Amino acid sequence: MTDLWTFADRIGILIGLILAVPVFWTWWAVTFGAKLRRRRQIEQIRREPGRRPGILVVDLLVGKDVRAAVENYCSQNEALKDIPDGRRCYVRRDQALGSSDMPNLIEDIRAAHAALIAAGVDKVHYFHAGICIAAALVGAEFGNSAQVILYHHGPGEYMNFGPLRLPHAI
Repeated sequence: MTDLWTFADRIGILIGLILAVPVFWTWWAVTFGAKLRRRRQIEQIRREPGRRPGILVVDLLVGKDVRAAVENYCSQNEALKDIPDGRRCYVRRDQALGSSDMPNLIEDIRAAHAALIAAGVDKVHYFHAGICIAAALVGAEFGNSAQVILYHHGPGEYMNFGPLRLPHAI
């Protein structure tokens, strides 16, 4: 009977050691991996400013969805076509906005801003379609963070209107 318990004890130890490996691996990745990735990301931003672009699309046109037009424009633009999905944010409304809708819109714009900053974006290509008040909200939210390049949905395509904030003269 003792041989059976000794054998079961050894099997239990072996299973415990096998299960300890993924647990330790997960602990290591959560504790140190995220810090290392963040540190590398920050170092890349320091070495190569303007090299981590992102895209923000604010679509407030009732009855239209400009996502396909933006994706088409980006796929044809050399500077925008390689921006990964993790650095793209999309804020859309399919109904006319009133003053009571502003708090939710502001929350969505802030969430998009936070997501882009968390992804290490240092230059935002901002595509706007809809009412101008949303552009003011985006300007207020992004004014002191990443450089913002403005695009407006015109007849049939997007037009680049340049940076939100012009560089200071030296």
